[in-house]
Amino acid sequence: MALRNRGSLYQFDGDLIHAIEDYSSSLKLGVNDSRSNAKTLLNRGLAYANSGDDDRALTDYDQAAALDPTLSSAHLNRAALYIKRGEDEPALADLDEVVRVRPKDAAAYVSRGSIHAHRGALDLAIADYSAAINLNPLDAVAWRNRGFAYEAKGEYGKATADAEEAIRLNPELAAAHQDLANDLLAAGHSASAAAEFGKAIELDPRDARAISARGDSYLARGDREAAIADYSKAIGIDATLASAYNNRGVAYLGLSNWERAIADFTTVIEIDAAHRGAAYLNRGLALQAKGSRDEALADFEHAIQIQPDSVEALRHRAFLNQANGDSRVALVDYTHVISIAPGDADAYRGRGYALLSQHDYDTAIRDLTKAIQLNPNDALAYKFRSLAYAAKHDTPHAVSDSSTSQHIDAAHHQ
Repeated sequence: MALRNRGSLYQFDGDLIHAIEDYSSSLKLGVNDSRSNAKTLLNRGLAYANSGDDDRALTDYDQAAALDPTLSSAHLNRAALYIKRGEDEPALADLDEVVRVRPKDAAAYVSRGSIHAHRGALDLAIADYSAAINLNPLDAVAWRNRGFAYEAKGEYGKATADAEEAIRLNPELAAAHQDLANDLLAAGHSASAAAEFGKAIELDPRDARAISARGDSYLARGDREAAIADYSKAIGIDATLASAYNNRGVAYLGLSNWERAIADFTTVIEIDAAHRGAAYLNRGLALQAKGSRDEALADFEHAIQIQPDSVEALRHRAFLNQANGDSRVALVDYTHVISIAPGDADAYRGRGYALLSQHDYDTAIRDLTKAIQLNPNDALAYKFRSLAYAAKHDTPHAVSDSSTSQHIDAAHHQ
């Protein structure tokens, strides 16, 4: 007991080497007391974990739990190691045991809720966080985590309420400020979101994701220069943050800075396999705007290979093929888009124009009429339908559509 207690004091002072030596000496005495030995093993496991030796820590936690199955701290700390390693199943098993033995342990519910959230079981996560809040209503982390789970479910009203309560309980909880900012941004309140992201950044100035997220709020309200500044700052902190490169590329695209946009999207393609399809699409848009049609077409091809039902990539590939005079190939893509998104006015307009190019005037008129029904302010659809009517020698309809197209264009330029 004396050795274990001195080890605890060494551990409290951060002297892990001497702490481990004392715990080991205590265990070598071979005292026939399972509960006492379990506590010593637990303490030594904690010392190993704090020194970075996770394997030895796990061995000690295993032995402690075997010697005293009611020692919930062994299960709790072993679960923390499993979570660190990304091993959700054994972590859940340990936390289930902690909750069974100590049903009023709020921290256990929070930890188990975090595993459920990580696995996408949001309702189970919310139930655990709610249990923790009922046991300890002053636990700001439980409120914050439940709000985050509600946000993931798209229940932004509940998410906002929980984030606000977490901030009331702990104004220095940066994650809660960031969650509240995300909720505000989702609700369309970009200015308020930027201010809230600013609070999170004040608390943690090196949080690259918070800085990048504030850039998102600037981009949402059209302040591309401020957004680019935040994205660049985030990238300076974390050069692997693919979302910052992608969104900075979108901002550059909005400023017609094609070269920088292309460079950022290229970086995303190189470092982020999960979002490579979207990056190819975005780079294709930049190349198309720059006038590099062949390169843009190649990028749209790559995007479609990764995401075969990408409406925007299919539509833009169809447009470029049509511009290259291959209306038959364009027809296939436009038809695919319409099958996926029957309300896509641009696809009906594009297919109508492709049909017009093939002299199928009646079918073209049907598609262009559908495009106009979906978007009554589509000047190009009226213009193309005017051409189809003219080809059929239907002068009154042709003149009417041409006039409407001109009126819409004039209104847009005012």
